[in-house]
Amino acid sequence: MTLNIIFCAMKYSFNDLIGVLERLRGENGCPWDKEQTQESLLPYLLEESTEFIEAVHQGSTKDACEELGDVLLQVVFHAQIAKEKGDYTIDDVVHGIAEKMVRRHPHVFDEVKVDSTAEVDDLWQEIKAKERAGQPKPKSILDKAKESLPALMRAQELQKLAAKTGFDWPQAQDVLEKVQEEAQELAAEIAKQDVGAENTAAVEEELGDLLFVLVNLAKHAKVDAQMAMLRANAKFVRRFKAMEALVKADGQVLEELKLSAMDEYWDKVKYSEKKSK
Repeated sequence: MTLNIIFCAMKYSFNDLIGVLERLRGENGCPWDKEQTQESLLPYLLEESTEFIEAVHQGSTKDACEELGDVLLQVVFHAQIAKEKGDYTIDDVVHGIAEKMVRRHPHVFDEVKVDSTAEVDDLWQEIKAKERAGQPKPKSILDKAKESLPALMRAQELQKLAAKTGFDWPQAQDVLEKVQEEAQELAAEIAKQDVGAENTAAVEEELGDLLFVLVNLAKHAKVDAQMAMLRANAKFVRRFKAMEALVKADGQVLEELKLSAMDEYWDKVKYSEKKSK
């Protein structure tokens, strides 16, 4: 790619982006970009994906477009490194996913007939099973839940896989009872800390058990636990910032307020949100 293409006023294309990465990684490129490996870039891929999800939740099309560009940059960056190593190219990536989507949608690209989303899912699973035929079978069904997944997402996947074998509570009410049981066990360990016991490991274990069961409850309630957590984070940020604004408007300093006063401002924000709905 030549200099006049990189700094031209016209809209860049996908191929231009590939050229930008080639130059950044080239002989006279950026030292930071040249030092990166696929391993060093992994945290950025996760971060950019999360920021795109947040932008979508906030309903900001401008931010979503920008964040999706950041995700695309990571894809092209990884492909460029792989190309330099002789492993694969971005063209291989594009071909592979396009070929897979065509192969897994014979009801669109071929003459297979389906009448519902459920039938589409059954067809998808059938095709995936055929693709795996001949491959070494995992020692455990849980091996399909990759350890590289964020903990909350992996908990969801582990419980979905376990449920396929029948290892699950029959109803959400059964899970709620287990939630209460785990909460009581956690409360007991925290009570020990209140009297000076050194049991951080025990508290961590019980807290982990509670979180794990809550993920199962989300599954039964047909709610994505990861999305629920992201929305809860966004709601907290929105309300906290609104509380900060109210405190500042009243000439107060948040850090100097008592908790009871903060709670009053917090309740004002919640009431204002409910009133505006």
